[in-house]
Amino acid sequence: HLGYERTMLSIQNSLSDILPELNGKSGTSSSNTIDFRVHAVIQYPRCYDSFFMTETYKNSPNFPEKHSSCHEEEDALDDASKSAGPSPLIDSDNAWKRSWRALEELYHHGTLESIGVSNFGPFDMNGLYEIATEGPHIYQGSLRTLLLEEDMIEELIRHGVHFQCIDAASAVLTGKATAPEAYATLERMGAKHGSVDEDGYSAVQLVLGWLVQRGVGVFPGTTSATHLAENSPLTLASMPKFSPRENLDIETALLTIVNSKGSINKEIGGGITENDGIAPVNVELTANGSQLDGGVVATFFNILQRNVRIFHVHPETGRQVQLSRAIPPGRSGRLIVEPDDVLIAYDAYGVAVKKFLVEEDTSGSVDFTCD
Repeated sequence: HLGYERTMLSIQNSLSDILPELNGKSGTSSSNTIDFRVHAVIQYPRCYDSFFMTETYKNSPNFPEKHSSCHEEEDALDDASKSAGPSPLIDSDNAWKRSWRALEELYHHGTLESIGVSNFGPFDMNGLYEIATEGPHIYQGSLRTLLLEEDMIEELIRHGVHFQCIDAASAVLTGKATAPEAYATLERMGAKHGSVDEDGYSAVQLVLGWLVQRGVGVFPGTTSATHLAENSPLTLASMPKFSPRENLDIETALLTIVNSKGSINKEIGGGITENDGIAPVNVELTANGSQLDGGVVATFFNILQRNVRIFHVHPETGRQVQLSRAIPPGRSGRLIVEPDDVLIAYDAYGVAVKKFLVEEDTSGSVDFTCD
């Protein structure tokens, strides 16, 4: 339904489905009135023929009628949608921009509480930032995008866009088969972290709670009433805060899961790449490239307006080894360090921002500020 007219029709049809049901339950008393907010998201910037070949499409109940190509889907579209506006396949690079204009109008009219996008890669996001007069307020993306697409996440933060993780639960459950050790780590941490009916938290609950504590929106993604209650906002909000070391262990386990064979699905519109020579974020390497098992948890807070990366200076040779990937503005990164370690923060231009020394008497954890 890309394009101005088709998007307007789609929103109108959605509201026609939602409002009668809600209005019928609202009653006459103000105490019984349902306060609801409507949010609209453009799911894809354009149609991709490759999408119809993915397991996501083939197995999704959201597409009861399956097609094999964009043109086949367009031909099968209902007459009302076809007559509302031109096919987005005619101008696939700009149809979504006209859809965004429709969403902006509906937002300013008060029909929509917020507007956003999903499955937009960096190129289309930059195009959206250029043309948008409002928003985007929401970006719906995968756990993999959140953990690996550093530059894109940095731009979302800079533009005040709220990230909603749409597949955290399914990604964690996939890790049970593709990265069993990492999944077992999450299970053990969940069992020890607080208590839900004396059984602890599941691996999925642990990750959802961890994301919420980081300010990320989550989708439980279930049709089970039991699972919905287990992953409810009340349950997740009541989860005890994680320690710096727990945060580090969870993120490391999740990086293992999203990088595991079998869990890497190319994201339509994304084009994710990963530099194998750089360590996963928040996992420290020693000067010879081996991962540390113990030490002190160092948290680096970046209050600059640009990315920073943390390097370790070898005490004898002076050789510098990159420990972290980019830490975006307003975010923090955690590393395992040792007393007497000398660390340097560099910005994106290779300029040394600040030097840090881990004091010899430091134990447990230490905080540093990149300013």
